[in-house]
Amino acid sequence: MYFRQLVIGLQFLTSTLVATVALGAEESLLHEFDFSGVPGQAPYEWLAAREFSLERHADNRDRIELYHANEALHVRVKKPSFGMVVHELDLPGAKHLDLDWGVSDYPEGASYEQGVDNEAIMVYVFFGHERQSSGEMFVPDSPYFIGFYLCPPGPDDVDEPYAGHHYQKTGRYICMAHPEEGQSVTTRIDLEEEFSRSFDIPYVPVISGISIEVDTTDSKNDGHAAAFIRRLAFYP
Repeated sequence: MYFRQLVIGLQFLTSTLVATVALGAEESLLHEFDFSGVPGQAPYEWLAAREFSLERHADNRDRIELYHANEALHVRVKKPSFGMVVHELDLPGAKHLDLDWGVSDYPEGASYEQGVDNEAIMVYVFFGHERQSSGEMFVPDSPYFIGFYLCPPGPDDVDEPYAGHHYQKTGRYICMAHPEEGQSVTTRIDLEEEFSRSFDIPYVPVISGISIEVDTTDSKNDGHAAAFIRRLAFYP
């Protein structure tokens, strides 16, 4: 009888602990975007309702097509293009970023290691509200940022902070994984750690914005690319 009561007690404690952990994880969520969309609402309307702005070629449907399918926002690039879907926010205390995303078609020849700064999808995280000098006359100033992207197996190393052609002091680009085309991957990013090892400043500015970007302007396969994102979430 004693051992039976002990087992029942342990089962109760275990179930209570699991529920508490799950509740704690739910409460720790700071900000989330679920990109599965809303039935009957075009993705452009869905993004506008959530205060995303379409920059550069992102609002040119002859170049970049946005659509919802399989509970994800898909980005299909039809010709050499550069587009950004931008959202400003202010998230004190945000230290981790979760992404559920993937690539359906990699742009041929894209590689930061080899100087071809292109990608099928990149999620930018901006740090701070103060714009830093780009160092170039015709390139606009920007807050510090890190662009997280997916890349095929090849020259770009995973977790390597690359400097691009622009924003060499204030921007870095990091490949997070080498998924196969069509594969969905979940990525957990320690934002403080990535910022600290990318920039030589003694503090980490507040998260001030995000952007979903695609660039195929220098790709070899006529600028074709495709990618998708299901979820973007910030945690402490």
